[in-house]
Amino acid sequence: SYAVSSACRGKHIGEALVKDCLAKAKEIGFRVLQFNAVVASNIHARHLYERLGFTQLGTIPGGFRMPDGSFEDICPYFHEL
Repeated sequence: SYAVSSACRGKHIGEALVKDCLAKAKEIGFRVLQFNAVVASNIHARHLYERLGFTQLGTIPGGFRMPDGSFEDICPYFHEL
């Protein structure tokens, strides 16, 4: 999982982290990279993953507990290496 401080957003830090993860995973022989807990409302992360070639596997209803105790859907993503 990745999280970028709200004070640091907009500096492409998340993109750099994901690209590095893709490169390292391929380098050490992984065939697939999967992110299991992408919160449905995190549209910026979802757009980033899709732009970088990830595919959404589906939706898990109420799969993530938010800090306020409510539950939100999660969208697993994968990328073939």
